[in-house]
Amino acid sequence: MKRFISISLRLLISGVLLTLLFREHDLIADIAPRLRGLLENWPWSLAGITFAFLSLFLTATRWHIILRGLMPKLPFGWVLRAEVISAFFNISSVGVVGGDTYKIVALSRRMPGQTMPVSVSLVLDHLTGLLSVAILFLGCMLAGSARWSGLGYDLRMLLTGFGVYIGGAVIGLAIAGLSLKPSLLSWGRRTFPRTLGSPLFAGVIARMAQVHDVFALLWRRMLSAMFVSACMHLSFFMSFYCGLRAVGGAAPLLDVLTAMPIVDTAASLPVSISGLGVRERTFEALLAGLASVPEAVGVSASLTGWIFNLFWGLVGGAMFLRAKHHPIAEPEAQNA
Repeated sequence: MKRFISISLRLLISGVLLTLLFREHDLIADIAPRLRGLLENWPWSLAGITFAFLSLFLTATRWHIILRGLMPKLPFGWVLRAEVISAFFNISSVGVVGGDTYKIVALSRRMPGQTMPVSVSLVLDHLTGLLSVAILFLGCMLAGSARWSGLGYDLRMLLTGFGVYIGGAVIGLAIAGLSLKPSLLSWGRRTFPRTLGSPLFAGVIARMAQVHDVFALLWRRMLSAMFVSACMHLSFFMSFYCGLRAVGGAAPLLDVLTAMPIVDTAASLPVSISGLGVRERTFEALLAGLASVPEAVGVSASLTGWIFNLFWGLVGGAMFLRAKHHPIAEPEAQNA
């Protein structure tokens, strides 16, 4: 019942946000003609779909780099297939929860008894994503620093706030990494036995220590995964830039790359289904402030970028339905 209520609320929020957007911008007069332009501007549409697939390919590569440190014989083809199928579950879920759940279940079926390593690998996978986004956002801010004073006050506050948020997350990760070193952890347990020994904290610290231990073992792979992750995010952001060009809009590439980390973070908040409504409103506001993109164009571009990625999610759905007749955990697959 709780799950039903949660999903219903998110559907309601997405519906309300989209309704407000389409009331503000006439769906028939402002949005639909631009979406029809996808056929006229087919090179940009094709490029957007290609970048969307490239982001999936690089996401699978990033995860595979980490997984190979735990499961050396795991073939890349299977990881890529799981990544494409997980995109289907991300369409109707909150953030990447649905896709991650599928990947954990599918890989655990293929490698029985490996649920914990798989879960840890996904945590490390997302951590590399956070670090690479922080680096990309910092690079974009430095590249556009010359025009900082020309931006509106609200936009400057939004960019600053996001910078503080993501910078704080990186600093928090660094502090957690140092705190979970075996020597410091042992000192903490001796010094604060009641606090760190309580059932609530003991379980959390034990799981965090597992992640830290795997990170200490695979840190070289994590560096490689961070580079791949940066390329993956650039590809994903480029799919939305192509969406902007496909609907007849235009903006400096740097402005789109600066906006997309904030847009993607907002869309991943657990308040809507697949980020619908939240993504469009954030993209519209940021592109209007950064590059004076008309609001209707911003909404159309955001929807188009989402459609490019939705295409591969539907491909993943078809693969998943077909896989119903070909179980993942076939004996020969387990011995591969």
